[in-house]
Amino acid sequence: MKRGLFGKNFAQRRIALISIVLIIATALLLTLISSIFYSRLTASSYTSDAERLQKALTELLTDTDISDFDVDPDISYDEEGSEESEGPEKEQQDSGGGLLLSSSSDNIDPQVLYEYLREYMRGLCELTGAKYTYLFNIVDERSMKYIITIAADEETDKIVGKERGFGVTVEIPDYDLNNIRQAEKGELVGPCHVDNHYGNVLTFYFPVYQNGEIVCLAGIDFDVSTISKEAISYVVRTVLIVTAVLTLVLALLMLVMRKKIFTPLKRLSMQMNAFDPEHEHAKLNLRSYYEIEEINSSFSKLSDEIIGYIRNIRDMADERAKTAAELNIARSIQIGMVPEHFTLSGTGYEICAGTAPAKEVGGDFYGCFEKDGKVFTVIADVSGKGIAAALFMAMTKNLLKGKLMSGLSPADALNSANDDLCAENPEGMFVTVFAAVLDPTTGELIYANAGHTRPLLTDRSGKRFIVPDPGIALGLFEDAGISNEYMIMEDGQSLTFYTDGVTEAVSAQKELFGEQRLLDAVSEGTAGETAASVTDAVARFSEGCEQADDITFTVLRFTVDGKRVCLELPPDMSSVEKLRSELLSLIGDSERKMKIILACEEILVNIIDYSGTDRIGVILNRRGSSLTLRLEDSGKPFDPLTEMPDEKEFEDYDTGGMGIRMLVQIAERTSYANISGKNILTAGFEL
Repeated sequence: MKRGLFGKNFAQRRIALISIVLIIATALLLTLISSIFYSRLTASSYTSDAERLQKALTELLTDTDISDFDVDPDISYDEEGSEESEGPEKEQQDSGGGLLLSSSSDNIDPQVLYEYLREYMRGLCELTGAKYTYLFNIVDERSMKYIITIAADEETDKIVGKERGFGVTVEIPDYDLNNIRQAEKGELVGPCHVDNHYGNVLTFYFPVYQNGEIVCLAGIDFDVSTISKEAISYVVRTVLIVTAVLTLVLALLMLVMRKKIFTPLKRLSMQMNAFDPEHEHAKLNLRSYYEIEEINSSFSKLSDEIIGYIRNIRDMADERAKTAAELNIARSIQIGMVPEHFTLSGTGYEICAGTAPAKEVGGDFYGCFEKDGKVFTVIADVSGKGIAAALFMAMTKNLLKGKLMSGLSPADALNSANDDLCAENPEGMFVTVFAAVLDPTTGELIYANAGHTRPLLTDRSGKRFIVPDPGIALGLFEDAGISNEYMIMEDGQSLTFYTDGVTEAVSAQKELFGEQRLLDAVSEGTAGETAASVTDAVARFSEGCEQADDITFTVLRFTVDGKRVCLELPPDMSSVEKLRSELLSLIGDSERKMKIILACEEILVNIIDYSGTDRIGVILNRRGSSLTLRLEDSGKPFDPLTEMPDEKEFEDYDTGGMGIRMLVQIAERTSYANISGKNILTAGFEL
């Protein structure tokens, strides 16, 4: 927590500190304003005093003709009124036209009148607070002659009376010259700041009138130090009063804030710190302002909501734990149905499969199983992920396995499962499937595609994708019309089936794994090596990224076990001799040799005579004591197992049908399929 000047950054202390700073700033500002105001007020007041003095002197001299006065400034009167003379009688002086002080009254002694005038002007000094008051005349351009000079202080008055008494002529200082000239024109001039050996004063000059004419000029000086003392006293009093008032107001404000704001906030803070979601909290009874009451109400409401939220979270956590447990059970069940790793091998084949759900349970699945010597493999990708996809996956997997185990071809199994899914699919989900059946004895692989990704074929010549009929995903529309396709696998060939989670794996650079990287990842080794190579490549590519989709793959590898002969025969009788030669080489010594050769020749002759094909493909495979014959032609469709003729007398078999019946009787296993317009007949014999 950030700390302030006094430790913890309490608002109450901060406000008190701000208040003190505010009071000091206000006092300083008030001092400045008061000083300016008092200066202006003082200047105005002294101007008024000068005007009053001008008026008083004018009234005083109205009935006195000072032009007839003739006094001696050296004569003074004792306490009894007798005069003393310090020299001979002073003659009347006329200095350059200056006025002589005289009296027109024969009854009043001019010296008495002069002293009276001095006392009167001293009284004016005391009344106005002036330091000096004096009357003078202008002698010439640069000099002036004093008539009367008065100082408010008696000691100073004696000094200036001698230095600036009646008839004393002095040079006009430069700083006063313009001011005196303006006063001579009849103006009140001032205040003018003068600092000389008589003191630091503010001076006013004005004319004195008698009978409407200027008889002399007057000056009045105010002591600046006295003005400063008065100004300071005024400012100090003002500042102290305002500061005291502000302090009192702020103190009262702090008391109110403490009672109405800080104390309620502290109580709220204590309740917040003591908040326990396990217990209910009663709303505080606060008597405060509206905003504090709103905070109190909001906290009370918030605490109730938090308690409710925590309870809901606990319920959700319990529910989530229960769901997680159920998901773990579902995952265990799914792993039992679709193991994360699976291998299946037998004579002539090996399968390695794996899956990695993006969530606890997924929608991808594979199925690998063997029945009646044939190997079935299915891989599928259900739309979506999670529990819904897992349930749909389980239903689809069981449907497909049941239909394939019942003997249906891959296409028939997919079409039948599609009809069942469309009938019971309220959520509109779908699944892409690739199903294949391998006959390890011949290498024949019959497959059907329902909208799934294309498989990758690997052999000694390289790697390539096979392009089956795309088909349509199961669960979308009835009558999907999925058809079978086939291929004959060569020794060492492998097929990699996968879901789009492999090619659409995302890297940290937001790139897709893609088909090219899958081609590079697939190895030419065993099914297990190929599966490991693909798994490692995808894991390295998407390292550090969250898995976005389920990943599933299956690798089927075919190897020839025993002796296998592949023939391409023309539809003529020379092919019978070629077939006989190969059969004799493969069968060797066997009690059933002649019967097997006869049955194979008869069925070949039937194809030559009745199919209308332009070529016949033959595959012979001897594995242990078993012999497998596979015949393929592109003639007219004909299923000899369903259209086998009724049993005839021996002499009637020359009309046809003996070869078919003989094959069925001699062979332990027979099957027929018409795939992509090809008749495919397979027979197995025990030697």
